[in-house]
Order: sequence, then C-alpha cells, then structure tokens
Amino acid sequence: MTSIRPAPGLSSAPAASPQERLRQSALQMEGVFVQQLFAAMRDTVPQDGIVAQSSAQDTFTSLFDEKLAEKVPAQWSGSHSLAQALYEQLSQRLAPAAADPNASEPPKS
Repeated sequence: MTSIRPAPGLSSAPAASPQERLRQSALQMEGVFVQQLFAAMRDTVPQDGIVAQSSAQDTFTSLFDEKLAEKVPAQWSGSHSLAQALYEQLSQRLAPAAADPNASEPPKS
C-alpha cells in the first residue's frame, strides 16, 4: 500500500504518529458521513414554496452542512461513535505495518 506524504517544508505542524493520523482520519470520515446524512435529510424536505430557492441559498446550505459536519463528530465522541469504531477496526491493520518498517503491504487477513 502506497502512502502519500506531504512535500517537505509544506506542513507547519509537527509529524503526528500513525495512530494520531488514523484517529484524525476516522473523525474526518465520520464528518463525511454526517454531511451525507444531512444532505439526505434535506432531500426529504419539500422545496416548493412561494419563492424558489436560489443557487446562493443552495451554496449557503451546503457550506452550513459542511461546517456542522466538522463539529458534530466531536459531540458524538465516545466508545460507541462511528469514528471510534473505524479507529479500532483500522488500528488492528496499522499495528503490524508499524512494527515492520520494511513491509510494503499490510498483511492479508
């Protein structure tokens, strides 16, 4: 499995451990799920009304959903959150790869 690393000098933050990067990725994945959930919920609401919805309102709504999706996973944190489940599942595959730096692929289950 090929890992993509940022170019040297572009990142101002110190290098994070693989576990921390995995935890951040799990939170981001949960955010994407929440954003899709919000979009699906909005699709169930009828759009017909006195005034038609403009493209600016569509843009605002999608940006608002995106911001909410960034914040909601922090409120859902805990042992039963989607991000925690993703982290636990994927960290099992991360541990063997981290132990052997020469391994090019994670072991197959």
